[in-house]
Amino acid sequence: MKKTIGIVVMLLFGLTACGPKPYYKTSKGKKKQKYYNEIQFGGKGASEMKMK
Repeated sequence: MKKTIGIVVMLLFGLTACGPKPYYKTSKGKKKQKYYNEIQFGGKGASEMKMK
């Protein structure tokens, strides 16, 4: 019984670890978040910045 539960737990852990990333954790999402934070919180203006 313990062995079966251990296998199920390891299987669930493996499936969740290999799932898709949320958009804000990807490199493209991080760049966009940085861009919007600069505009919103008093960095450069939108016309001074350019998206890559």
